[in-house]
Amino acid sequence: MRSPCRFTKMTLGRNLRLTQGATDDDPMMRPAAVLASLGATLLVACAMPAHPAMPHAAVTKPPPLSPVKDQPMVSSLEAHALPGARAAADHLLAFLSTVSSSEMLVPAQVGNAFGVTLGPDAENGAGWSVYHSSDLGHGWTYWVQQSDAKPSMKNGFRFWFDHPDRSADATPVCALPLDRLRATLTAHGWVERPVPSEIGSILAIEFAKNDLVLTLTPRDGTDINGIACVLSLQTADGR
Repeated sequence: MRSPCRFTKMTLGRNLRLTQGATDDDPMMRPAAVLASLGATLLVACAMPAHPAMPHAAVTKPPPLSPVKDQPMVSSLEAHALPGARAAADHLLAFLSTVSSSEMLVPAQVGNAFGVTLGPDAENGAGWSVYHSSDLGHGWTYWVQQSDAKPSMKNGFRFWFDHPDRSADATPVCALPLDRLRATLTAHGWVERPVPSEIGSILAIEFAKNDLVLTLTPRDGTDINGIACVLSLQTADGR
């Protein structure tokens, strides 16, 4: 079970894994090595209490979606990702290209963006909705999760690829390189900014648009053959 990297109950996406050259001796160096390939040195990952077991939701199959037209050219790794992973990434980018405020982060609109229906999130209870895809191949699935606003929180959203084996090769779901995410978001009004630590290192990358803030930490991606692949993305929901 993964540890969440936020102060809400959102389930965290898959932890970072490194390819060749990484060791398990220094866990702080693994995130740094991965995101150094992005031109950003993220030296610290969040350490929060473990999240409850994965929520259960009805499994349905989303329809295909055409890629966003102004995205960069697809990399060879991306082109070889599983078709379902590529479709999910396309849905995600299309949604983030059009969403303009946290008020749009409601179950109906989120589900419509992915061509699916979000159901009750039994693990988190009232005010939470979730969708879990069918198997994309090689044991990989993806999740879409939404949380309703509260007095201290805005509506929230999270997307992540998942596998029951934390050591599984993520190449089949390397469908969203960070460069593609960055180019798409900035082309649609999102502003990128680093989140510094007290000692001057970089804790995370944020993308902001109106009252929306997307957060990307070292735990949310992996490096595959020198390409930084995003496996998880979430909103920061505090008011």
